[in-house]
Amino acid sequence: MTMNRLFLQALRQSLGAVLLFAAGAVFAQAYPSRPIRIVVPASPATSLDALTRSLAQAVSPKLGQPVVIENMPGAGGNIASVNVARAPADGYTLVLQITSFVINPSLYKKVPYDPVREFVPIVLAAWAAPTMLVSSPSLPGVNSVSDLVGLSRAQPGKLNYASPGFGTPQHIAMELFKRQSGGDFTHVPFKTPGEMVSAVLANDVAAIFASASVAIPQAKAGKLKILAAIGAQRWPLAPEVPTFAQAGYPDFKFDVWFGYLAPAGTPTDAVRKLNSEFVAALSTPVVKDQLASQGLIATTSTPEEFGAVIKSDLAYWAKVIKETGISVE
Repeated sequence: MTMNRLFLQALRQSLGAVLLFAAGAVFAQAYPSRPIRIVVPASPATSLDALTRSLAQAVSPKLGQPVVIENMPGAGGNIASVNVARAPADGYTLVLQITSFVINPSLYKKVPYDPVREFVPIVLAAWAAPTMLVSSPSLPGVNSVSDLVGLSRAQPGKLNYASPGFGTPQHIAMELFKRQSGGDFTHVPFKTPGEMVSAVLANDVAAIFASASVAIPQAKAGKLKILAAIGAQRWPLAPEVPTFAQAGYPDFKFDVWFGYLAPAGTPTDAVRKLNSEFVAALSTPVVKDQLASQGLIATTSTPEEFGAVIKSDLAYWAKVIKETGISVE
């Protein structure tokens, strides 16, 4: 090879490297250059919708682009998940996921997405305020978890519990609790969380798992009894309520998280940019207060930290679903 050819080859390689570097720099400076769509697997006026609208309002001015929310409920979040998994991996489509995202692969016989291979984590945004086991005040002599379990054993199959449907977190939580406590409860599914709460308030069912934001006001009004709360520590807004560990059930775990993901292959620069702006918004008192009003506890993470939570929970819930034998199909 002549010196001229060697020179031209070296020149082409150098120019290629420069162009690649320049393209990356242009993307970093230009992103985002159009509206960002966030798919929410729930209806408007729900806590999931409120969480995303709070964040969209906070990050939109920083990103310099509108953040458009598209509500896509149905199939336990699977419809929204598939929609985003099939979207272009360009940083302009995100999805809000909750713990059911890692439960569904074990709950359904066939899930049309892979939660690890088809998505890239952006940020873990919030934890649900402690879910609480509550009972109807009309149950005789029930003032603790052990009382409720004892009554259910004394009246096999006669105590009902409600959930907003098969495979929902409330359904899985109670079935897991039944297995660990030896309680004997009959599942009565409803269509919505509101109907579930109404059922226990009307004494049509004996117990439910409810969010702290629902349970505490009703308990203060004397319409419900809070027996225990899920979590490692007592909830500051209800310090009199024991944790399940303190109530004698240390192995009972049911955490609910909320986080944002994008299609796999989304450029790293876009992932880092989104993570940075979401973390900044979630750290502000305004957003924290807005989330708290919905029964959510704001948190933050790196994409890698959120990815580790997803992988860990996939294994945990696979074990739980196998042990409880729950299936929606």
